Amino acid sequence: MNNPSRWQILANAMINGTADGSDAAELSALLRNDPSRQREYLEYLDTHAALSWKFRDAEMAAEHPQPIHPTRSRGDWLPWVIAIAATFFAILSVASHLFPIRRERSSFSAVEKQNRPAEEEKILSTAQPMAMLMDQAGARFEKGRAPTGTRFQQGDYKLLEGVVHLRFTNGSDLVVQSPSEFRIESPQHFRLAAGRVRGMVPPTAKGFTIVTAEVDFVDVGTEFAVRVDDGGESMLHVFDGQVNVLRTSGELMRSVFGGESVRYQDGNLLDSEILDLDSYQTPEHIGFMRWREQRTQMLQNPGLIAWYPFVKEANGSILTNIVRSEKVPDGRIAGARWVAGRWPGKEALLFDRDSDFVQLNIPVESPEISVAAWIKSDRYENEMNAILNSNATHRGGMHFQLTRFGLPRGGIVGFNRSDYRWVGNPVPQNKWCHVVSIASFPTRKHSIYVNGSLVTESMFRGEVEEERISLAHCRLGNWLPPATMNNQPSRSFRGRIDDLAIWNRALTREEILAHVQRGRPSLLWQPENPTLNVEVPALPQAARHP
Repeated sequence: MNNPSRWQILANAMINGTADGSDAAELSALLRNDPSRQREYLEYLDTHAALSWKFRDAEMAAEHPQPIHPTRSRGDWLPWVIAIAATFFAILSVASHLFPIRRERSSFSAVEKQNRPAEEEKILSTAQPMAMLMDQAGARFEKGRAPTGTRFQQGDYKLLEGVVHLRFTNGSDLVVQSPSEFRIESPQHFRLAAGRVRGMVPPTAKGFTIVTAEVDFVDVGTEFAVRVDDGGESMLHVFDGQVNVLRTSGELMRSVFGGESVRYQDGNLLDSEILDLDSYQTPEHIGFMRWREQRTQMLQNPGLIAWYPFVKEANGSILTNIVRSEKVPDGRIAGARWVAGRWPGKEALLFDRDSDFVQLNIPVESPEISVAAWIKSDRYENEMNAILNSNATHRGGMHFQLTRFGLPRGGIVGFNRSDYRWVGNPVPQNKWCHVVSIASFPTRKHSIYVNGSLVTESMFRGEVEEERISLAHCRLGNWLPPATMNNQPSRSFRGRIDDLAIWNRALTREEILAHVQRGRPSLLWQPENPTLNVEVPALPQAARHP
């Protein structure tokens, strides 16, 4: 899977509201003389506008619902539905580079296509999308039976490899696993010829139907899985709620409830053994699958000297560094416990006591260093809360920590800086956040990013171009002060850390954004954090040229 192109990164920033004037000017320049790119961008804007109205209708329906009796309460679903409208378009731009634009559509039935009037073909070719590609892992469609970019219009599709997550304009989510052959007939009707799907349907989409050759599975606001074999036999498992099984004539055969499984075979609907539920992925699982796919790509990243992906080994006291070329040893876990990470099946370490830490040794000296981690803070108990701090106070060591208010702070020991201020968006509690600290002596600059946004920046004073940064012995989630400072208050972190990567160079903003997008915990996750109502100040000229 390729990284997003530059124009897609800029378009994403425009949608998220994080772009500045220079970003807008650069995007304009990239589009100005490229008709193909202009067409892609216009398709993106067209989709953005169309779906905003559809989700507006969904929100209104949620505010004035018809009486139904779902298993989940309407109060539980309403924030979820509203979140769809708020987050859909940011996610769209992340996924837009995953598949090439499809120039043709084959039909589910060759005869149907031959008999379809030319006027209807024209209408369908310009129809608004019925579903969008939200996420994927290793997905490959058959040529001519693939989506148009990220848009799924009425038509037939064949997924040859991987898994995709579709979100329909009514808010329904469907995870489709390969190999699968299906047709999207409308936002409420999904015809499955063969394959496996897992559906999550909100009350606003009551009646969402999986159509098969012999029976229809009509959802009543729930979560379910359906499998159709090549021979036409179909199976249903309801995780939660209710699904009605109807003959194609509309006759109700049976209502299936949470925890039950049935199969349709030779005209009969029978009780069935529970399906292999682990093989029916959730949207969150797709993120984990995609993350694992990118391991090779990450290891080839220039300047990467250590990457701790937080995968629990047989020896649970070891934090493995899978970059071996720089001979940076594995970390030693002291006290911190293995817990769930960003996705189901992904591990993280929980730091919850003053004595919890991971001892690391980074025996690399460099004029530049970048440290990136995914963290989820539970609380800020201390004046300083360490993410990664070099032991003691040796010259050239790095400190990367958070204040009591969640504001990121960092620097290189022994080197003063000008105009350092703790301003910008704090790192909130109980949310996975991507934090990056970058120190560069050649540029005299120190920068900290949170979720891809710059939150603080300062300049090193004096002649530092020939100096070196050395993390050496350091602790993750804590700090070991020198013997002369044993009375220092604790700087132990309270929360989870999922991933740690270190480079011997300065990451660019584009690279940071790409790491954020690849590692985002879920589809509803948003990079914006609550503000302190203050802005990061521009560096004065005196600080730029000390």
